[in-house]
Amino acid sequence: MEGKRRKDQWTPEDDEKLAEIVITAVQNGRTQLEAFAEAAEVLGRTKQACGFRWNKTLRQQYGQMLNSVRKRPKQLMRSHLKLALNSFDELTEAYNELELKYRELQTEHDKVLKWLQQGAVFIEQQQKQQQ
Repeated sequence: MEGKRRKDQWTPEDDEKLAEIVITAVQNGRTQLEAFAEAAEVLGRTKQACGFRWNKTLRQQYGQMLNSVRKRPKQLMRSHLKLALNSFDELTEAYNELELKYRELQTEHDKVLKWLQQGAVFIEQQQKQQQ
């Protein structure tokens, strides 16, 4: 009877794979439920079985690691948010500078057009006088 094993018994390899999937998912900002669904596909079990195994057995073993990776996404999100805000500020500043340059060029363009129109009128008058 000692050699008899349940068909659906969890192996240490299954436990390690489940823990790896859950920790990686949480570290990447996903939920445990999403991790259980992924683990179910990988391990050939239901997501409920994976969730039960995690909560009943493995959470105690991997709880500290899970808590430490939970903090990382927030830190990453903060740094990404700071970077995005800095980038937005830089883009806003660059846009404002471009808008100012555009207005200056538009003014110059208008001056050149007026000068050309005056030149064309002057040339027409000169031609009429020569005739």
